[in-house]
Order: sequence, then C-alpha cells, then structure tokens
Amino acid sequence: MNLLTSITVEPNDVFADIFGMIDAAFFVAEFDLKGNVIRVNDNFLSLTGYDEEEVVGLHHSLFLSDDVAAAPEYDLCWVDLCAGKSKSVILPWVTKSGELKWVEETVGPVKDRYGKVIRIVRIGVDVTDQHDILADLQGKVEAIDHSQAVVEFDPAGNILNANSNFLSLMGYDPSEVIGNHHDMLLDPDFVRSAESRAFWRSLVKGKTIARQVKNIGKDGREVWFEASYGPVYGPDGKLCKIVKFANDITDKVESLTDLKTVLETGFDEADHAIGRFNESYETLSASWRKAHAHMEVSAMVAARLVSSVDETAQRMTELRSVADYAFDHAIESDAAVSALEEAIDVLRDCARDDPAIIKQIDVLEKCIGVSARISTTVRADINAMLCRVAVVSLAVDQQAEITHQVRGEMHGIQTVLETTQRPFEDMITASDDIAMIVGRGREALAVLER
Repeated sequence: MNLLTSITVEPNDVFADIFGMIDAAFFVAEFDLKGNVIRVNDNFLSLTGYDEEEVVGLHHSLFLSDDVAAAPEYDLCWVDLCAGKSKSVILPWVTKSGELKWVEETVGPVKDRYGKVIRIVRIGVDVTDQHDILADLQGKVEAIDHSQAVVEFDPAGNILNANSNFLSLMGYDPSEVIGNHHDMLLDPDFVRSAESRAFWRSLVKGKTIARQVKNIGKDGREVWFEASYGPVYGPDGKLCKIVKFANDITDKVESLTDLKTVLETGFDEADHAIGRFNESYETLSASWRKAHAHMEVSAMVAARLVSSVDETAQRMTELRSVADYAFDHAIESDAAVSALEEAIDVLRDCARDDPAIIKQIDVLEKCIGVSARISTTVRADINAMLCRVAVVSLAVDQQAEITHQVRGEMHGIQTVLETTQRPFEDMITASDDIAMIVGRGREALAVLER
C-alpha cells in the first residue's frame, strides 16, 4: 500500500515521488484527530506484526505501553498535534507479540488547502538496536558514575566536569573546580616535577595510563586514587577531552604506610637482635674454641699421664720381681755362709798343727764374716725395698684407676664440645637466614614505597 501517495496531489506535483520514497523507507501511519488509525503502510505492519484489518479503526494507544499512553504529557502532545504543531520523539512501540520496538518518529499534522488540520501522520524508523546499544552504554556510564570518581579534562588540563563521588572525596563544590586547571588537585611537588609534564604529554598524545595518584583535598588532606586516564575523541577524530576513572584507595595506602612503619621498626629491631646475637655468638664461639684447645692439650697430657702410670706400674712389677729374685739369692747366700762356717770349723780341726793353713783359714773366716754381714744388710735392704715397692705399687694402681677415670671424663667433655659444634653452626646459619629474610623484607618495603 502506498500510503503517502494516497494524499490528493496535482498530477504534475513533484512531491509525489518524494512521498513514495518516504513511504518505502519509513514506518508511516495516519490517524484521525481522535487518534484512531486511518491507514498504515507495509513497513508499519511489518514492524508491529499486525495485519491491516487488525489495526484500522483502532486507537493509537494500541501500539504504546500503558505507562506511555496514560501519561499526561502524551495527552498534551496530542493536543499540540491537533493544534497544528509537529513533534519529534523516540517512543517504545508495542508489537502484537508484546515485544518493545523503539522508534524515532516525527509526528505532524496534515492540513487541507485551507490550513485546517484534518489528520495526524507519524513517520518513523526503527532504532531499537541503536537504543539498546545506547541504553547499555548509558547503564555502564551510570554504573561507573555511581561506583567511581570521574573527572573530565580538556587537552590543556582544565577541568570540564567532575562527578559527585570525586567532589565528595575532595571536599569541593562543582563551581570550585570546573574551569580550573587540574594542578589545583595535585601535590605541589608533583606539579613542579618533570614527571608531571611528561605524564600529561603522554595523555595528550592519546596514551591510556593507569597509575596510583595522590590528590590534595580542599582541606589539605591526602586522597589516594587508583586511577585510569583515557582519551576521548570527537567525530573529527581529534582529541577532545581526557577522562579519569578512579577508585579511592586512601585507606589502603594509609594501612600500607602503617604496615611499612611497623615493618621498618620490626626490621630495625631484628637488625639489632641479629647484631647482638652475632656478638654473643662470636664471644661464645671464641670461648668454645679456647675450651676445645685446652681440651685437646688436656687430652694429650692425660694420654701421657695414663701412659706414664701404666709404664710406672710395669716398672714396679719388674722391680718387685727383681727384688724378690735378689731376696731369694740373699737367703741362699745366708745358707751358703752357714755351710762355709761349718766347713771352716772342720778345716780348723784338721789343720790345728799347721800354722800356715790356720792363718789362711782365719783370713777365709774373716771374709766369710764380712760376706755374712753384707748378706744380712743386703737382705734387710731388699726387704725394706720390697715393702716400699708394695706401697708404691698400691699407689700406682690407685693413680692408674684415677687417671683412667679422669681420662674417661675428659673424653666425655670432648664429646660434649664436639656435640655443641653443630648447634653453633646451626645458630650462625639461622642468623644468616634471618638477615637474608630481613633484607628481602626491606626490598618489599621499597616496592611498597613505589
């Protein structure tokens, strides 16, 4: 159906082709002044899902949602249309199946040649896809606006807009920041730095930058943001503004600062403790080395003492054996002397008439007497020596027992000293490990500072 060409025009009217083009490209519907459908074109029927006989004669509210049709603004709009005014609107149309279709339409009156409004025409195009995209974008923008602090800057760095989240965190009213340069929000030391200038140059060149930034609130309070700066381009492809999306991380930064302070204090105390431990370890280690050296000397002396005692005991045993042998021979000598004396008595009886023999016998008897006295003396000395040897042997045996006991105890001491060497080594290893851990902790603190 060619709806618009149904309007009476002169045969040579140049607008006839234009009406045909509109009818072919747009959704078109005609209504009487009460709002009832007079005609609809095929595009309209295709959009709404109705057949022509299902809609002709029915009120236009059939195609609108209840809330739109019942709104006072819509009734006022219809009054304006009947009064000859045109409207451009975007409205949700309700199809036969109940689906919403968003239509951008121009609604205007059709007048007769006398200027009287005789009907209303709605010409529209389906913008559902665009509307859904825009609605999705708008939803995302609103979600960002509600959850994040947002600031917009022109390429020169002047503040174009700031949302309520940002203004609330910084303590400003919109009039206090909009139109001013963003330097007013930054740490003065950073503003004066080469880093600040390089940062803004990168943004103007279209680079997207994510970083932590320190802002200074109206009251001088530090406000830390985890921020992302991104370029926004206009239809001509040129940079028109820079948008900052940020999350407040002030509490986290303050917590990290407190943690850093606590860690630094802890690391300092750990350093002092390690120093004291190392000093104690060095003193203890020196004492241990001295004790070990003395123990080695003592062990050598003990070994020599044991060896000497054992040798002395052996000598005493040998001496006792020799003394016993000498004593036995002394007794035999006494027996021999007695036998010689008896033999001399016999000789003296036999040679009493020979003075020369008697003289020799006297000499021999004198020698035997001397030998007897010597033998008696030797036997007494040997007997005394045997007594002393017995006493010395007993003392040597006791000394040997004590010496062996001392040697055993010293061996135990040496074992303990050797056993403590491993804990000493473990202690210094632990000290080195603690120092290494403290060093790594300080490296982590350096990362926190950045």
